[in-house]
Amino acid sequence: MIHGGHCIAILGPTCSWKSEIALSLAEAWGAEIISCDSMQIYRGLDIGSAKPAEQELQRVKHHLIGCLELQERYDANKFVQAAEACLQQIWQQGKPAILVGGTGLYARALIYGFQMLPSDLELSQKLQAELKMPEGQQKLQAFVEKSVRNPAGIPVEIYRNPRRLLRACEVLQLTGKPPWELAKKLDQPKACYRQFCILPELSLLKERIRRRTEKMLLSGWVEEAQRAAAAGLFSTLTARQALGYREIVDFVAAGSPGGISALQELLSNRTIQYARRQLTWFKYQHPGAIAIPVENEERATENIMQEIKRNLPC
Repeated sequence: MIHGGHCIAILGPTCSWKSEIALSLAEAWGAEIISCDSMQIYRGLDIGSAKPAEQELQRVKHHLIGCLELQERYDANKFVQAAEACLQQIWQQGKPAILVGGTGLYARALIYGFQMLPSDLELSQKLQAELKMPEGQQKLQAFVEKSVRNPAGIPVEIYRNPRRLLRACEVLQLTGKPPWELAKKLDQPKACYRQFCILPELSLLKERIRRRTEKMLLSGWVEEAQRAAAAGLFSTLTARQALGYREIVDFVAAGSPGGISALQELLSNRTIQYARRQLTWFKYQHPGAIAIPVENEERATENIMQEIKRNLPC
């Protein structure tokens, strides 16, 4: 087992037994769990973000779940600050911590460390207002292109992701340099972490995702998405990126062509695409992590647990 002052990180793509494993280990070790998920932090995104059930939250203390309103901003900086505060609180009680989730950028920022870039709330709000103006996104993109030394090196996410665009403009105005030039990439994890990346075969992951998507729809995901949309989900800075919610609302607005089976297929395929990207991330962005391949579902939980325990320091 692990002791106070240490943290086990259980990482991997969506639907890869992470939460189940973390819960079992936390109960066995008297540990507390910190969520490394960019959407479970929000209230009202329970089903679609696959939050732990209420009975699971009661069995083991969880941190960074259901803490923010939809309109609040959340990013890697805020996650690192919040997670480090949780770790100190847990360790002061003499307990170990378990970090669990699939938001790779957040996990890497916490485990390996990176330069915390400056932020300014007033400037951020001003830029958000500019983004909402006619041709606001194009104007902010033009500002970035004029402000950097090498426009050809601008990451493609700046053009695809409004949140990344806003952050780039904010950092540029505060420092004169873009975030991708300032951020330091480190390859040595901090000594207090022990990382495990669960990496299921894609064919196995696809089947698990399809089954879970069906269960989520039967549990009321459509109604949850409609409530979130009515609460302003799609006008938020961060929460609007929650996977599947836009697809559900658009599908219902179009008259639900093909019925629930068509929606289930659409959401499953979107989630599988996301899982592919997660698999790639965790294979290459966490040097020093112990990879746990999973080729079949039979006894998967037991095998993963055994592999984690076998690779823990005595």
